[in-house]
Amino acid sequence: MTKRILALLISLLMIVPFAACGAENTDKQPAETTPQVNGTTAAPETPPAATESDYKPNLPEARFEGEQLVIVHLDPNSSTYQEIYLQADEINGDLLNDAVYKRNMTLEEKYGIEFVNVINSKPHTAISTAAQSQSDEYDLAFPQMMNISSLITSGYLYNFHEFNHVDLSKPYWDQNFNEDITLYGKLYAMVSDISLMTLIGTRGIIFNRDMAKENNLGDPYDLVKNNQWTLDKMIEMAHSVSEDLNGDQTFDDMDRYGMLTESSNYRYFVVASGIDIFTRDADGNPVAGFMNEKTISVIEKWRTVYKDETHAIDYNDLGGTAGAAALDGSKWNYGRQLFARGQILFLQNSPTTFRKITEFGMEQEYGILPQPKYDANQDEYYCMPDYNTTVLVVPSTNDDYDRLDILLEDMAYQSNQTILPTYYETVIKIRRSPVPEVAEMLEIIRNSICYHVGMIYNIDADSLIGQASTSGNISSVFKVGEKRLNAQIKKVAETIQNLP
Repeated sequence: MTKRILALLISLLMIVPFAACGAENTDKQPAETTPQVNGTTAAPETPPAATESDYKPNLPEARFEGEQLVIVHLDPNSSTYQEIYLQADEINGDLLNDAVYKRNMTLEEKYGIEFVNVINSKPHTAISTAAQSQSDEYDLAFPQMMNISSLITSGYLYNFHEFNHVDLSKPYWDQNFNEDITLYGKLYAMVSDISLMTLIGTRGIIFNRDMAKENNLGDPYDLVKNNQWTLDKMIEMAHSVSEDLNGDQTFDDMDRYGMLTESSNYRYFVVASGIDIFTRDADGNPVAGFMNEKTISVIEKWRTVYKDETHAIDYNDLGGTAGAAALDGSKWNYGRQLFARGQILFLQNSPTTFRKITEFGMEQEYGILPQPKYDANQDEYYCMPDYNTTVLVVPSTNDDYDRLDILLEDMAYQSNQTILPTYYETVIKIRRSPVPEVAEMLEIIRNSICYHVGMIYNIDADSLIGQASTSGNISSVFKVGEKRLNAQIKKVAETIQNLP
């Protein structure tokens, strides 16, 4: 795994006052809405000024008079992750909407184009249908990461390394995605600042700061700063706060826990421990890299929390409760409500969950941390996004790649200069965060986002990790599944090698 090379405006991020709090979504979770500013401590809602940067693209002058840039994407009002930031029809006073509008208008006026947004609940299906009919109706698409494998292997997507002006070394393109996902010089999807969904959908650890203090656990922010935020430390803390609050001798949704969790948490903790799910051999072929003693150690450690119903409560255990029923049956939202009520110390999720916690009116102070390191000897943090987040793809039926080449590079740059700083300054810091440490933690998370080829090509390493974690028969599950996994890797490798 590699580290992203960023030229982010860190000094810009650290000068704004703070106010309320927030965090993310899990697989197939309901849509949420951005809360308004509460209280009187929020700074005036003035969008940050865009700045010239050393990485401004050197693009040729071009005009595409009257042409449309047609983008198919999820509905931001109903999708699992809402922070798409592609469409804004007018200035309406919402700072992020207005930043998107400014970016789009800048590009429309500069190039003589018109943005056209096509809302589709299944962008991957829209691209597949268009490709099968040889239609060039879409220029760009933002399908969910977990849905693009068949688009790639069917030859329906364009290779980003074929563009001349798209400079994937620039900080508005995700260099980790480029390095982790490129196979044989081919990259059929990309992550950039054009849409912030992947950043906002990356898993961290949301925590109740007041609960940590009340239980004499110290300040988790200091643990990160002092290189003491490790898997063992998190498990120790999760074991120390549980309590049968109503004294009925049964642990249920009325009690307090160290962790609110789900089975998919395992894969994120494995990656966070510096374990490459896939490595590359000398010829650049993907190779399974996780079936080893360290992975077994991570799973066994985490099972001491996940499998102990006195220290952890699973979202699935909340599904049939009266509390979930009161929230339209949403176990996800009910879990976040328990956190907001002060019953959970740790919640593994991403920054988008902040909205729901804020909506539930949490009175205690909370924040976000990166995923813990395996131990203090680990040099870096590693955080992985949810597979429901979206990636940018270009349909292979498009007949004007020279135009898209220029527009994509400028759109990514303009997004970095307008939408990204507006998100950090306004949404995270002014609206949701009372302390500067939150912005510091978000920057650590942003710099640590990593990926693996199985996420894109549906190679079921994660299912093996899940099976091993659930059953506890880790070595035997890996041994049985290794042959199947290697066969999947070989098939994907052969297919990619034969694509243009």
